[in-house]
Amino acid sequence: MKKISILAVLFVFIACNVSFAAALASGGTTTTTGLQVFGGVDADDAAGSSSVLLGKMSKGVYFGAAYTTGGYACATKHTSGSKAYGTAHDSTAIYFQDIGTAALSTVTPSAASNTAFGSAWTAM
Repeated sequence: MKKISILAVLFVFIACNVSFAAALASGGTTTTTGLQVFGGVDADDAAGSSSVLLGKMSKGVYFGAAYTTGGYACATKHTSGSKAYGTAHDSTAIYFQDIGTAALSTVTPSAASNTAFGSAWTAM
């Protein structure tokens, strides 16, 4: 349930054009863990001092995303975990992949749709 809640917050992140302290580029992965997710009507509003806190990732959780104006795909991995989890705007499935100790950057979505989750991923 905790993983689903985290993914739901991350979906809001993509849909609301929110930003971390610095914008996360499409196809990028956060370089630190436990970041807060802020929202706004545009990137400037989300980065402002009156932005709305939408959620906070747990300590040790990295986030990666690919997005366009038409959709998104995102994935997360905990530093002490062995699996990465992800989903996309055009899929009702949550995908996972056993990656052992590999960094999240090795599984950051390459496309802003469910095509980012190929044969290496398993749909739940």
